[in-house]
Amino acid sequence: MRELLAITDVTHMWEDVVCIAGVTQDFRCIRPVTDGGVRIWTLYKSKRSIIYPGSKVWMDFSEAEINPPHIEDRTFDPMSVEDKDAFSQRHWETLLRKISYGSVQDVFDGNLRERRVQPGTDTRSLGTIKNVDVKNITAERRYDRPTLRMDFEDESGDLHQRFPVNDLAFRGLFGELADQHTWEQRAAEILLDLIKDADRVYLRVGLARPTEIGDYEKACWVQVTGVYTFPDYLNGRTWADFV
Repeated sequence: MRELLAITDVTHMWEDVVCIAGVTQDFRCIRPVTDGGVRIWTLYKSKRSIIYPGSKVWMDFSEAEINPPHIEDRTFDPMSVEDKDAFSQRHWETLLRKISYGSVQDVFDGNLRERRVQPGTDTRSLGTIKNVDVKNITAERRYDRPTLRMDFEDESGDLHQRFPVNDLAFRGLFGELADQHTWEQRAAEILLDLIKDADRVYLRVGLARPTEIGDYEKACWVQVTGVYTFPDYLNGRTWADFV
């Protein structure tokens, strides 16, 4: 089935593999998947990036094996992708607000426990939260690359700490700032200032595939998959401006 998708997430996974997600015209969330993972080259057409948050693209979808909570998965044909256009900032925020929840727990139907959800849980794995107050951003060195973590308060007043941030554009700007200042924590502080200067902050939060971490049993760990502010902390740039 061919559908028009408004892209809401472009998330770094490993090496050149990314995760993308979006919503249809009737506001259903879809995560396009393909065997071997979605490669970053899939996001381009004629050497131009066409898949980025706020863009609209046509894709051909077919059913995928569904393993809750990853109920949004749909197989897509990378060769079928065709760009339509992109949202203006005003309409982009209207869409984000339309699909927003009031809290992280609302996204996962109250099933989040210590930053994780059990595999097989009857809930969704992606959602948007509005009116976020970002408290802190830190950079930690793990596996020879920085792990960015965010502390924030959602609209319900719940404080969430140490959520990893894998938004590709967010990480790209961090890398640019780190190159300029040669100190990763200083780059994280500048990034925090840019976020806090905005009037309104929206986050996309999502669940990774089931993974064993440390002494914990296999679980779907939560992460921030999109950081969107109004005015735009990226000044109109997308992930492709940092690669």
